[in-house]
Amino acid sequence: MKVGGIAVTPVDDGIGHVTPGQLYAAGSGGREGKGTRDEDWEEHREFLSPDGELEMPVGTFVIRSGDRLMLVDAGYGPQAPPTVSGPRLPENLAAAGVRPEDVTDVVLTHLHADHIGWCAVEGEATFPSATYRCAEADWTRFVDGAGDENAPDAKYREVAAATLGPIKNRFEMFAGETTLAPGVDIVPAPGHTPGSSMIVLSGGGERALLIGDVVHHPVQLLDDAWERVIDVDEARARAMQIAVARDLVRDGTPVVGAHFPGLRFGRVVRDGNRRRWAA
Repeated sequence: MKVGGIAVTPVDDGIGHVTPGQLYAAGSGGREGKGTRDEDWEEHREFLSPDGELEMPVGTFVIRSGDRLMLVDAGYGPQAPPTVSGPRLPENLAAAGVRPEDVTDVVLTHLHADHIGWCAVEGEATFPSATYRCAEADWTRFVDGAGDENAPDAKYREVAAATLGPIKNRFEMFAGETTLAPGVDIVPAPGHTPGSSMIVLSGGGERALLIGDVVHHPVQLLDDAWERVIDVDEARARAMQIAVARDLVRDGTPVVGAHFPGLRFGRVVRDGNRRRWAA
């Protein structure tokens, strides 16, 4: 994807293979809502493999703008779950012509484990020339807030503190809307996590959106009632999902999430009384 003079290259950290109903049931808090049953997926078979699974990349994106080379999110790191297979981020970055020392900025949409893993390995920054960036609200919760064993997301906090704490001096925090470079802006999208953020790209009269985990799959942009996955604040996250979907229909903006099929941009289009995904 090119947006004006900005180039975006999707690079995955392996591909996850999950049963869709189980994925959404795990995040539903026990509700048997939309997406948790196999029959809910019948009208969305185009998203499923022949054996009925979802292929969900562990997504990152390389943004090239002027003399800046920005990496958005950083995958699972050396230890990925057994559900993730295929080449990992270091190999895929090399295949895309990106050396670790070329990266000028590592921008984290939020601090869940599948977005921060390659930031540092054994306490050493993986990208030695980069400034690391994340929302202050997420750092406060996941790194400063680590150690609370009773927190529902205690494991996420433990991983974030262990991975990012040793390279704290490499970080610059942001709060609110922030411009990283001409045509590259961070926009808050809280709910999934307190500091969950989107990246807005613009230039030459064009616009595109990287939405991190505002939703985990395009189907959530087509149906406001679809269940969600592991939110800190589910009500706020759903309100954000609905607002983003409305804006995408209205504006026709290309959009991609961190786990969208093939990490391909698509549009949400109106089809009668329904919404449809056009990749």
